Amino acid sequence: MRPPKSLAIIGSRGMVGSDLVLYLKPYFKDIAEIDKENYDKYRGQQFDVVINANGNSNKIWAKENIFGDFEASVISVYKTLFDFPCKIYVYISSADVYENHSNKKFTSESKTINPENLSSYGFHKYLSECIVRNVAKNYLIFRCSMMLGSKLRKGPIYDILHGPHLYVSGKSAFQMITTDEIAKIIHSLLLKNVTGEIFNIGGKNTVLLSEIEKLIKKPINFPKDAKTETYETNVSKLDKIYPLKTSDKYLKDFLKEDILKL
Repeated sequence: MRPPKSLAIIGSRGMVGSDLVLYLKPYFKDIAEIDKENYDKYRGQQFDVVINANGNSNKIWAKENIFGDFEASVISVYKTLFDFPCKIYVYISSADVYENHSNKKFTSESKTINPENLSSYGFHKYLSECIVRNVAKNYLIFRCSMMLGSKLRKGPIYDILHGPHLYVSGKSAFQMITTDEIAKIIHSLLLKNVTGEIFNIGGKNTVLLSEIEKLIKKPINFPKDAKTETYETNVSKLDKIYPLKTSDKYLKDFLKEDILKL
């Protein structure tokens, strides 16, 4: 198959989508940046590749607004599959589709998932994956860990840098990856004609939040009695075809960005 020339990115104004536009633009002849305002303008247009970086990413909101999250993260995916015909459909999913996302042993892509044990947020992401696999002839699904990009506006790393709403303990550990690396991974797999696959995406190993004090050279005020969270998926499948860095290295790369002005 010839290298894809036309690309549509749905959710092009979001944290992930906007960076994918920035980093993938040099590799495509035509790129459509699709958001709520111009959705109807592009409806029905055919593309070589469609990347769906849309949908709700706020887990707290999803828990409090289950039906709203269903509309934002499931119904919207179904619509895009028919509104934007394409040769390859790329869906940005989440590590929350795993029942136990805290250990590599329980998070290989081949593991059977019992949706009854998922949060509403994870369940809706899993439903969307099933829809993509059912409808799209050629697809790539990425179960992403913590993503760090130029428009990061929420999450533990943003809270550590900008405060004061940190909600997890210093014992929490997260797998991390930058949005520019995700763009490189997508481009690499497309050039290799890899389709019909699900990949966990994240750096190798995790970063302990309390250790970030050494990187930013200032104390972090973790709230008392905060919950401890751990996210670490098995990335060996992707690492075999695209060598990954450690989560610590991706975090350091992110902290070097001028946009944060640390």
